[in-house]
Amino acid sequence: MVKLAFGSCGDSFSASSIKAYVAEFIATLLFVFAGVGSAIAYGQLTKGGALDPAGLVAIAIAHAFALFVGVSMAANVSGGHLNPAVTFGLAVGGHITILTGIFYWVAQLLGASVACLLLQFATHGQAIPTHAVAGISEIEGVVMEIVITFALVYTVYATAADPKKGSLGTIAPMAIGFIVGANILAAGPFSGGSMNPARSFGPAVAAGNFAGNWVYWVGPLIGGGLAGLVYGDVFIASYQPGKLAMANLWANMKRCCSPPALRAYFAEFFSTFLFVFTAVGSTISARMLTPDATTDASSLVATATAQAFGLFAAVFIAADVSGGHVNPAVTFAYAIGGHIAVPSAIFYWASQMLGSTFACLAVPTTTIAVEMTGFGAAILEGVLTFMVVYTVHVAGDPRVGGFGGRKGPAATVLGALVVGAVTGACVLAAGSLTGASMNPARSFGPAVVSGHYSNQAVYWVGPMIGAALAALVHQALVYPTVPEPPPAPAPNQSARHGSVETVVVL
Repeated sequence: MVKLAFGSCGDSFSASSIKAYVAEFIATLLFVFAGVGSAIAYGQLTKGGALDPAGLVAIAIAHAFALFVGVSMAANVSGGHLNPAVTFGLAVGGHITILTGIFYWVAQLLGASVACLLLQFATHGQAIPTHAVAGISEIEGVVMEIVITFALVYTVYATAADPKKGSLGTIAPMAIGFIVGANILAAGPFSGGSMNPARSFGPAVAAGNFAGNWVYWVGPLIGGGLAGLVYGDVFIASYQPGKLAMANLWANMKRCCSPPALRAYFAEFFSTFLFVFTAVGSTISARMLTPDATTDASSLVATATAQAFGLFAAVFIAADVSGGHVNPAVTFAYAIGGHIAVPSAIFYWASQMLGSTFACLAVPTTTIAVEMTGFGAAILEGVLTFMVVYTVHVAGDPRVGGFGGRKGPAATVLGALVVGAVTGACVLAAGSLTGASMNPARSFGPAVVSGHYSNQAVYWVGPMIGAALAALVHQALVYPTVPEPPPAPAPNQSARHGSVETVVVL
């Protein structure tokens, strides 16, 4: 439900509001300066050469790091929006008034414009690169921007606006920066991966070129508004502080249709969608930029980086709702370990399969290199999945690490970061051999859309066996004792922050 509120002049012109506008101006200026500057620097180093996967990775990382810093420095003053689409999405959810949001927009657009004018002056009149669609129509560009901005604003809601998150310090900016970097890797060669009207408006002002600029207003605003509606209505609206989410449910089958369980399925759908979109999109980008991406090392690095960033954000935004599985193999391992009931696991699988399928339009399927047999590929996928799922179990175990058994935000973000890192490492290790799926949903979605099911069994049998072995090894050999259940939260506290497996459907 839309919760727009106009606001009052007294509130929008208060001292704290003025400080917020200044904070948005400065933070947006620094973010756009670094983001656009990285694109100019790449052109300078390559003498105006075409963008390749290595350059795309560099530009994406520059945007991710700059946004992380920009959001961090403005978070305690203005909330660290730095993006008219984020402001609009939060306004739809009732987190900021329309009047104040308009002034946020003005500050953000001024910051972006000044950043690009400064870059133009400091680089002795170098051309300012503007966003434009390439290889797709403007309508397709709008759809691309809707999807990636939805992922961004959904992450903002999950990590910063959700009342269950508490005070996350710099964790939310990190997740926001990561999803921006992953989306640029996926969408950069097509729409530019803007997600931010201010990021596109500033270069257009400095260059005097507004051709197609409407794409970067319509797409992000629709995507941001949809994210505000979905997260606000599905997850925040039903939140009641002090009420344990999974307590006192009915019998096992009825639990599968309870409101917390339905929210968990939604969370798995959106997180799997986010991860697969960035993973598959980065593959498409690599193939578009490099004719023979299968033999190009930089393409593999770009794809691995995108999957690591995407999975980090996907696990983190779902951790407190569904446990952040994002992978049927992980769900299967939890079912074997008794952390999730079989009926609920089936619904998790359905959510993950749907999320993966919807994330794909016309994409390459996960394939096996000619040097490998199907049996050898299944073994390799099993080994890779064992590493990922074992990492998930270790990261989610309250007895592991330096957190003293606490399942707080630090444990959650560390677990998500480690899971994303090991996934990226596995893609680097085996991406050129099997595609390094480690995730049946990751391979299933592209196969459904493309109609190419060759060797699909490899990406089910291998990961399932690897996941089952990881669960058995972790619980029967390495950590055989059952952890004590965490204490119930106090009446005035939220449910649980948790680690990677914080909230599971029993």
